[in-house]
Amino acid sequence: MSHISRRLEKVFEAVRQWPADRQDAAAEILEQMGALESEPYELSAEERADLQEALDEVRRGELASDEDVAAVFARLGL
Repeated sequence: MSHISRRLEKVFEAVRQWPADRQDAAAEILEQMGALESEPYELSAEERADLQEALDEVRRGELASDEDVAAVFARLGL
């Protein structure tokens, strides 16, 4: 595909007016989307450790109660 849709072109026009840090954040998101199409995501060591800890907590039965979850949702207005 060698062209950009009109909709995306309008978005890019708006993005050109954003501060550089916001443009960089948008570019990172698009880069990540492109990477999803070409290669599997690899967890970082920190992500792997966090996931392992979460799995260990589940195995130990350390789960939030229904009441705890409801309280969080209520606090967030969900």
